[in-house]
Amino acid sequence: MSRADEGRRAPHVFLILSALLLAASALTWLVPSGSYERVFDGAAGQTVVVPGSFAYTEPSPVAPWRLPLLIFEALSSGAAPRLTAFVFLLGGAFEIILDSGAVAALCAWVVRRARRGRAWIVPAFVGVFSVFGFTMGLTTASIIFLPLGMAAAQSLGYDRRTGMAMVMLGTNAGFAAGIYNPFSVGVAQAIAELPLYSGAWLRWLLLAVLVPATSVYIIRRAERSDRTGEEAAPEPAPQLGARQGAVLALLLGTLALVVWGVGSRGWGVGEIAAAFLVLGVLGGLAAGFDGNRICASLVAGCRKMVPGALTIALAAALRLVLAQGGILDTIVHGLFLLVEGLPAWAQLLGMFYANVLLDLPITSGSGHAAVAMPLMVPLADALSLSRQSAVLAFQLGDGLVNLISPVSNTLVGCMALSGVSYPKWLRYFLPLVGFYLAVGTAFMLLAGAVGY
Repeated sequence: MSRADEGRRAPHVFLILSALLLAASALTWLVPSGSYERVFDGAAGQTVVVPGSFAYTEPSPVAPWRLPLLIFEALSSGAAPRLTAFVFLLGGAFEIILDSGAVAALCAWVVRRARRGRAWIVPAFVGVFSVFGFTMGLTTASIIFLPLGMAAAQSLGYDRRTGMAMVMLGTNAGFAAGIYNPFSVGVAQAIAELPLYSGAWLRWLLLAVLVPATSVYIIRRAERSDRTGEEAAPEPAPQLGARQGAVLALLLGTLALVVWGVGSRGWGVGEIAAAFLVLGVLGGLAAGFDGNRICASLVAGCRKMVPGALTIALAAALRLVLAQGGILDTIVHGLFLLVEGLPAWAQLLGMFYANVLLDLPITSGSGHAAVAMPLMVPLADALSLSRQSAVLAFQLGDGLVNLISPVSNTLVGCMALSGVSYPKWLRYFLPLVGFYLAVGTAFMLLAGAVGY
């Protein structure tokens, strides 16, 4: 690579997150500290803010020299260590499965059977994973399907980023539509005291827009990447033999077990990681690997996850800075004061865009609802807007832009497993975000027009 090429390279994700950490630290010195009172809402099952309780508090700025300590704290406490361990074990387990050649053989078989209809594989992936999104609210757990999506994409002659998008954007389209999503719409409607999953007709219409549009976008970007030779075609896949069939049976059985566990038993990352660790060992044995090779593949897979683990730590440290600096509630309070001051025709749109901005630091659907909805409900009542429209404004703001936030557990986990950098992902995803925002705007206007 020439020096000119090196100068044109996008900055490393660590540099971007480090710059964001410094910016967040600076904001804790500039933005007044404040907080809302919080109480537990039994109906929603969430600790929620008390409307009208915002008060400024003593400043607690985060000095820049504390950032290295916060990175260590993020890596050793809270949710980040669990997600990091999840990514390591998942990466190691799937390295064994991929080494067996079973996934590559299956994808090659599918592509041979599809022949000229290969473009239908992308909508199939997006459609299937959207179901996981709008029924179970599957987001971070969708990481487990990334290797399958990437292997399918490479068998089609597409790059790894396309495989990442087939899974991530499919799940996110369903999550954003939120038809029966318990973690966004369910929590929000409980806080708003609306019948659970009421108003589903508009969310079905939203899904009917998001899934085809997302599929077309992925196909067009994939074909462009394919023509420009962004990534070399994969090596010829091994044949689908008896050992590969046994590995695939174990893989599909584990995926079914995880889907059941998440949906029916409330499994978290610990149970999912344990299931896939067992899958890795059993898959290696089914493939005919000895103990040494299983261990070597496991370690190789974990080694590939190191950059992603550090990315997770930096993203978690960014959240710590905002929390310890006491400015998150101040930002929320300011956003809703702006909405209140808008003209009547723009107030629903203001709610939507306020939630878009709020989703950047608060990427958890249920966490976002617990902060935003107790403020939006009385605001909607005061402005003579329907509570259902307020839920829609939250739902769209929470779902449509979730995958651009550098503190999103789903995004950093997927980047860790796929090896796709944050700048590369932004270049890929931002044009679609522009379309999503246009869709969100149109649906908010429609909701206002029909009295949703």
